[in-house]
Amino acid sequence: MPTQTPTPAPEIIEQNGQTLALVATIKTATTNREFQNNVNIVQQQRNVVIDLKKRADQALTIAEKEALQKQLDETLKSLNNNNALMAKTYGFSLQRNYVLFFDKTRLYTPLTDEEFGKVSPEDKAKPDLIKTVEGKVFLFIASIDGTEANDLFRQNVQLVQNQRNRLVQIKQTLDKTTKEDEKTKLNEEFAKSEEVLKKNNDEMIKLYGFSLIRNYLLEIEESRLYTVLTDEEIQKVKENKATTEVASIA
Repeated sequence: MPTQTPTPAPEIIEQNGQTLALVATIKTATTNREFQNNVNIVQQQRNVVIDLKKRADQALTIAEKEALQKQLDETLKSLNNNNALMAKTYGFSLQRNYVLFFDKTRLYTPLTDEEFGKVSPEDKAKPDLIKTVEGKVFLFIASIDGTEANDLFRQNVQLVQNQRNRLVQIKQTLDKTTKEDEKTKLNEEFAKSEEVLKKNNDEMIKLYGFSLIRNYLLEIEESRLYTVLTDEEIQKVKENKATTEVASIA
């Protein structure tokens, strides 16, 4: 895991009725991938611990219980070690709640073999334009800078995805409906919803090069990790102006 440079006073912000303290700024795409991967690892380990504990408690024989308890002890030890390393590196612990803000992201779309063949040799040589992930070739289409811009992008993606899902639901209901008056209403709703979705999807294409008919890869280049403060910690912040170290991770 990467090293960190601590500074004494964290940034404190308010969001949705919660008080948040900055614990880490993660500054590169590589370290953001590492962070996400490490979070997934400890969360998966925690799930395994919960499952083993349940199975051990329900074991019918002493031998089975002892075998499960051994697995549980080993997994719990590994989890505690990894969680402690996460706390040291990122200020992250499974015992706390967090909010991650995206400050800078890059949006890529996968290319078919035919599309990749049309890319010029010069563009193929540009690492910021073309990248390969797990054997798939992706083309850079947009850079989204700023927390508000990234929040808006994700909200817009969710909006058009919800609108598409609604169209699917209307179509499914329409296929099952036998009453003519209900069919008429559903056809009208479908037409209006389809028109709105097309308009919003066209706007997403214009703004980001994003369309619902393609898949995408969102690469986080820079993010900030905040922890949710308890009432006691909030009081200490007011008294002390500092409750935790901030890690600048490169």
